[in-house]
Amino acid sequence: MHLKKTGFSLLFVLLALIGFTQNDTIYTEAGIMLVGEIKSLNRNVLTLDADYADSDFKIKWDEVVGVSSNSLLKIYTKKGGRYNGYLAYSDSSERIISVQSIPNNGAVALSDIVEISPLYEKFLKRIEILIDAGLSFSKANNLKQITTNSRLVYKANKWKSDISFTSVFTDQDEIDKTSRTEGKVNFSYDVFGKAYAFVGMDLLKNSEQKLDLRTTSKVGVGYYFVRTNGMFLQTGVGIANANEKYEGEQQSEKNSFEGLGSVEFNAFNIGDFSFRTKISIFPSFSHAGRIRVNGDASLKWDLPFDFYIKASYTHDFDSKPLAEGVPKNDYVFQTSIGWEFN
Repeated sequence: MHLKKTGFSLLFVLLALIGFTQNDTIYTEAGIMLVGEIKSLNRNVLTLDADYADSDFKIKWDEVVGVSSNSLLKIYTKKGGRYNGYLAYSDSSERIISVQSIPNNGAVALSDIVEISPLYEKFLKRIEILIDAGLSFSKANNLKQITTNSRLVYKANKWKSDISFTSVFTDQDEIDKTSRTEGKVNFSYDVFGKAYAFVGMDLLKNSEQKLDLRTTSKVGVGYYFVRTNGMFLQTGVGIANANEKYEGEQQSEKNSFEGLGSVEFNAFNIGDFSFRTKISIFPSFSHAGRIRVNGDASLKWDLPFDFYIKASYTHDFDSKPLAEGVPKNDYVFQTSIGWEFN
């Protein structure tokens, strides 16, 4: 009996020690030490899961002076460096930590680290979801506009998927109803350093441009010119194929083989605000002189409890539409309120 009690005591102590050794420690410039499990460093915010708190701790990366981890982490740096390993901290070196990884150990400044995530994180921790909607109404001409936006991002160890859906529906007295529906599916894979490869498909149905459906398939490579704790600037080049079905009396189907060039800028360390803009250019190889340009920009204001308010603008330009009577330009401005999960 005595041996059984001793065995249970030893087992309890062993489990307690194992649980303790799995903790990560965050040291802040205010002299506070936080203990828990690192969930992520993303967009200059470090998220820590602590058993003694009802919700996750979130602290700005600029306010962290040291990190020690007992869990295996995936770490990205500004210059495109990538480590899989553990972090160790010594207060003798200000904002410098050592990375214990295979095959190479090294020292990294905290200001050079732009992203951290557990190497073997759970499925839900890899997901980011954004959902928002907006409604506009004017009594004078009975104008009604409904907008919806959704986005799902999944990040694996070396690849990322990004799926989005946007719809705008407008109804007004004595004017034909208009609608614009767009869906995007994109996959990217880290090649080396700041370079990546991507493949994707864009779907657009737009009554203003008489598009019953445009399907754009694309493939190419990209590069992060800037990737810091506060922003990133990335570019991409590749090839694309656009299959277009036009509506109306002149129902027709056209195919366009195109080049692709894109630039995306994202600033997310400006207080409670974040700004994103992207421009994609599609010069046609099969229709001389035709150039399509897609651009969008959004300003997001984070609210408590993961809610946000967003203003966004989208513009489509086609220098030579492949059907008669189709306008060269179409644009949409939206304001919406939404909720974010990450």
